[in-house]
Formats: sequence, structure tokens, C-alpha cells
Amino acid sequence: MPSSRRTLLASIGAAAAGLAGCLDGGESPASPTRTSTATPTDTPADDAATLGDAVALDGVTVTVSDLVTAHSVRYLTAPDAMGVATTEGDQFAVVDASVRGEQPPAPHRFALVADGTYYGSGIEYVGPARVDAPVSGRQYDDSNPGGFLGFRVPAPLDAESVAVVLSGEGRRATDMQPEADDPAARWSVPPAAADPLRSPPPAFSASVEVPTEVSADQPIPVTLDVTNEGDGPGVFRGAINHRGPLYSAAGIDLPLSAGESATHEATIDYHVDDETPPESVRFSVVGPGIDRSVAVTVEGGGTPEGTTTGTATATGTR
Repeated sequence: MPSSRRTLLASIGAAAAGLAGCLDGGESPASPTRTSTATPTDTPADDAATLGDAVALDGVTVTVSDLVTAHSVRYLTAPDAMGVATTEGDQFAVVDASVRGEQPPAPHRFALVADGTYYGSGIEYVGPARVDAPVSGRQYDDSNPGGFLGFRVPAPLDAESVAVVLSGEGRRATDMQPEADDPAARWSVPPAAADPLRSPPPAFSASVEVPTEVSADQPIPVTLDVTNEGDGPGVFRGAINHRGPLYSAAGIDLPLSAGESATHEATIDYHVDDETPPESVRFSVVGPGIDRSVAVTVEGGGTPEGTTTGTATATGTR
């Protein structure tokens, strides 16, 4: 494996391991959309529970907490590449699920209920991949009883009552609306935590500017312009995926109010001052409204790929 790729994979793997199972906030630019309790107490299944409560049933204890709203999810498509899944006008409601016991309930038994309408758990196109934002870690399942549950719901969500339920059976298909069922447990979402679900969605437009050619001693400037053309606030989640000769991924997060614009500036410079510069530097920029692959020619370069060492740096401005 090329030394540049090996070094970056090691650092990315360590960072991902440290983030596993953490929730890092919601869509609102002003404040995170999350409800958290640090010390849950056990609640019988037939008693009323709210987010953060631990509910005892069927020989296990189930805790549902930390509601996060999002209109996109950034996830690892490979150890050194990221993709972004969008909701196309809907939104994700994400909670943390933690189960203690020998037989955790299957993920399809969980649902989000809004005024009697059931929304099944699962972000199907993310699957078992590790998610980087707005939460970090992997989706909950019976082999990973300490992960997140994602529900795809309309945006805005026109509902007064919102809760997460654990049903007796449920449908096994993800991203589907399960049939109503008598819940074995129910966690009510406090009104303040549900308010962001009722907000209109954002709608992002994005463009990127890069030179077609640079000299071997010249960094590559990358300028990403993003505008929220929607009626509600949101976070633009994107990534720069380095495709050779260096392989790595860097996330981009731009919280924007309705009508607001921002510019993210990144500098790619691992080829600068290299004794054997590459013929070209390749990378892609992905995110809501953009998926562009770029190859920048390096004047005087022509080293066989995979032998370059160095780092890529990025800064963001607004």
C-alpha cells in the first residue's frame, strides 16, 4: 500500500473509532436539536416514558435518547471516501438506541409515530456503513445494540404528538411505513425537541471552482459556494474525497439559515515541494446539489501514482 494512503487510513480509522456511538447535534444553525439525559432510570414498559428513560421489558432494558433532526447524512463509502445521502425534501429523525440484555429487539420493531402515523426505522441506502454526521457510528441492530435509529419523515412534519415506539412485530423493510401495532414501549418526544421537525426544509445549491493546472510548487485552491434556497434552516454536509495519488476524505459542514450563503475554501498542497511530483491530483466534491470529480494537472509532474507523501489542508470561511 502506498505510504500516503496507509498513513491517512490509520488516522481516519482512529478518529472514526473514537467517534463511534456519539451524537453530535442537529440541523439548527443556532443550537443543536437534541434531547439528552445522562443518567436514565428504569421505567416499567406499561408506564409513560420520555426520551432518555430506560424501559425494562422481555428481559432487556431499552433506552432511547438524543433526538437529532437532519436533511442529509454523511457516511463512509470506503475507509478513505465519504458519500452523502439526502432526503429529497423529507428529513431524518435520528435517535440513539441502547439495549442491555441477551436478546436485543430487532431494529424493524422500532418506529416513529406522529399523530398516529407510523414511520419505520432504517436509512436504507446507508445500510451498515459507519456514519460521520450528523451522528457518528453505525445503525442499531441486534448485533450492534448501541447504535442509532433513523426515521425518514415528511418535512415539515405536521404533527402535535411525536413518539418513538417499540412494537411487537413491525415490518422488516426499511424506509417504509409500518402498520399500526400495540407498542410494547413508547418514548414521548418533548414538544421543544419535536419543534425542529416542524420546520420547512432547506434546499441547497452548490458550485465549486478549481484550476485546471498548477505548477509543482503551487497549492491547489478549492472554492465551494453554497446557498440555502429553501424556507428553513439546515446544515450543508459535504466532503472532499482525494482520489489519487493521495487517498483520504475530509468532511464539510456549513450551517445556513434560509436564504443564507457561505463559502468553504480548501487548499490541497501535498504535492508542493515533492521531489517527484505527480502528473495530476484527483479528487471529488460531493454534497447536496453537487457531485463533481476533478483532475488538476501538475506542470512538470509525472511520477508513478502512489509514491507521494504529505498532507492536505483545508480552511473554511464564510
